Amino acid sequence: MSEPKIPNLNTLADVIDRLIVEVNKLSFFENKKREEQAKDNPRYMRIAYWDNLSRDCCEYRSMLKNEINRLTSEIVETGEYRTLREIRTFRKPGRSVEEILAERCWLVSRDMTFQDELAEALKEKL
Repeated sequence: MSEPKIPNLNTLADVIDRLIVEVNKLSFFENKKREEQAKDNPRYMRIAYWDNLSRDCCEYRSMLKNEINRLTSEIVETGEYRTLREIRTFRKPGRSVEEILAERCWLVSRDMTFQDELAEALKEKL
C-alpha cells in the first residue's frame, strides 16, 4: 500500500502544476536570452545571466518529470492513489447570500415607512 499524498505538497497534481510553472519560466528566460542576442551590441553578461536561470529551470523541469514518472509508476504498480483529506479552516454558511438578501428585501418591503422614503429618494434621482 502506498503512502497517502499530502495536498499542496506531493500529489501528482501539485507536481504537474509545478512543472507548468517551470516550463513557463524556462520559456521566459530563453526569450530574454534571445532578445539580448538579437541586439546590435548584445551584453554578454546579460546573456549569461538569462542562460544560468534557464539552465536551473531545465534541471528543475527534469527533476519534476522524473517525479511524475515515479508517481505514475507507483499508481500503476499499486493500483491505487490516495491523498489525505484536506481540512478547510472555514465552513459553509448556513444560508446563501441570495437567501439572506431575499429575506432582507422581503422584510424591507413590509416596512411602509421605508417604502415611502425609498420612493421619494427614487423620484429625486429620476
